Amino acid sequence: MWTYVLFNIKSNLKRKENLILVVLFIVCEIALLFILNTRSFTESPYQTSLGIGIASVSQKNDPKLYQEFMDEVNLIRQTIDKGEQDGKEKNWKSYCEYKVKVSVLEAQWYMVTSNMPNDSYFEHADVLEELRKEYGLPDLSQYEKLIVQKSNDINLYFCSMQQARYFDYLLKHDLTPITYSYVDASSVSLQIARYILPVVLPLLVGLLLFQQRERRAKTEKTILTISGVKKKYVRWNLISDVLFVLLVVFLPILVYMIVLVPFKGVSNLIYPVLYYKPGFTGFHYWDTQGLDHIELVASGLTNMSVNQFTTPGMELMPLWQCTLFVAFGLVLSTIFYVLLITVLSKLMKNKYLSLLVFLVVLGLCSLASPLGNMQKINTFNPMSYRDFGMNLLGTSYFGYFAGIVIIGLYSVILYLISKWCAKKVRV
Repeated sequence: MWTYVLFNIKSNLKRKENLILVVLFIVCEIALLFILNTRSFTESPYQTSLGIGIASVSQKNDPKLYQEFMDEVNLIRQTIDKGEQDGKEKNWKSYCEYKVKVSVLEAQWYMVTSNMPNDSYFEHADVLEELRKEYGLPDLSQYEKLIVQKSNDINLYFCSMQQARYFDYLLKHDLTPITYSYVDASSVSLQIARYILPVVLPLLVGLLLFQQRERRAKTEKTILTISGVKKKYVRWNLISDVLFVLLVVFLPILVYMIVLVPFKGVSNLIYPVLYYKPGFTGFHYWDTQGLDHIELVASGLTNMSVNQFTTPGMELMPLWQCTLFVAFGLVLSTIFYVLLITVLSKLMKNKYLSLLVFLVVLGLCSLASPLGNMQKINTFNPMSYRDFGMNLLGTSYFGYFAGIVIIGLYSVILYLISKWCAKKVRV
């Protein structure tokens, strides 16, 4: 079997058309990395503090306590001013410490001013209390009696809570804050996976493999008459085609990683990435009730929602682990695309027609489910999962687990159809 698989891969690599496609693909990747690297110098690796609002506080309840509260607020404002200056001067250790302090105080204040009936709404409140004590911060709950009007909006609590944990992680692992477009040996695969591959991967599969039927016609006529080999033939072709595409996709990425190691190292492999846990462990959607738009705030390599209830479901994951999950999704997507073009090429005599149908089907599915789409019917649309980075990191309405299941089911169905084609459809 492996002799046949290697023969197919080598013959694919030797074709002039395929070599041109591979070169164009690599050129696009290098151009993207250059653009991202340039953009990362202009992006801010830090976010403006959400602030502690005092509009709901009245001194009538206790003038003395109110004065103590205002003294605390003034100290917090001084901390913010110094912290923002540290960020501009790239004093990252001092900046991270400031962000932890301010984020803990903000989250605590949102708890104090919230009208929620119990603490079950406030995830990781115990962690925040530990951080408050660890960093020697004041207990703002003592000023609760000054509040004259409480709010039901707790989204800002979640955002502050996540930022507190995020920057505490950076500080304790001696990591420097990075921007959303940052490129190094650790992040290059994730950047390519979310900026290029959602569009380029299906195009690559279609263009690299659409001539396969014509080239294999002669050997298939003989092989498909041999009962022992006939059952394995579909599997052999699938393995060789998938490995060929994966080689084209992942080998350049591996080279980029090796080339970038001397420049920036691999310390960011443990960099924290915020992922959407409910969508990672089961079929779970964003709660979009009454939502007109999604406001995103970049936290390192992640876009975190400020006004969306995905925020409490966000948890920290090291970058290396995130990369492996995204890579697994890419492999599964590759299998799906390869099987789709294989089935179409079997059912249609004209190779150009099969390629056209392949591209049209995937294009229409993409138009029906843009990456910000919120229609649940698109759960069954395979192109809702063309960017597994977005599915995993919580910036897509559809979760990672749903994508693995749906794409996996489609792949199984297409594989069974391809086996039927090998039995029934004449070459």
